[in-house]
Amino acid sequence: MSYPSRISHFTADEVAECLPYRQFLSPQQDRELYAKLWGFLNEATSKTPVGGDGTNGTVEYPEQRLDPSNTDKVPHWWNKLSQHEQEAITKAVKKEYE
Repeated sequence: MSYPSRISHFTADEVAECLPYRQFLSPQQDRELYAKLWGFLNEATSKTPVGGDGTNGTVEYPEQRLDPSNTDKVPHWWNKLSQHEQEAITKAVKKEYE
């Protein structure tokens, strides 16, 4: 299953905190996916810079956060999710954006 294109620029923590996937999982599955998503962020070798004034590694403009080569973004870790986790996130995207 491929990821929804709507979230291709999302980081793992944005998926963990901003999408309502929890309602499509059991409490245990929810905890496991939440931990897995934060783990992807911690494992990323090229993280998306945080917004700021352009100093100390921050970026001033939102488009500077959209670099698809940042390894904390969905395309880099989507295939590490189980099918059930992918389905829950996909349902959450549909609920949130359609």
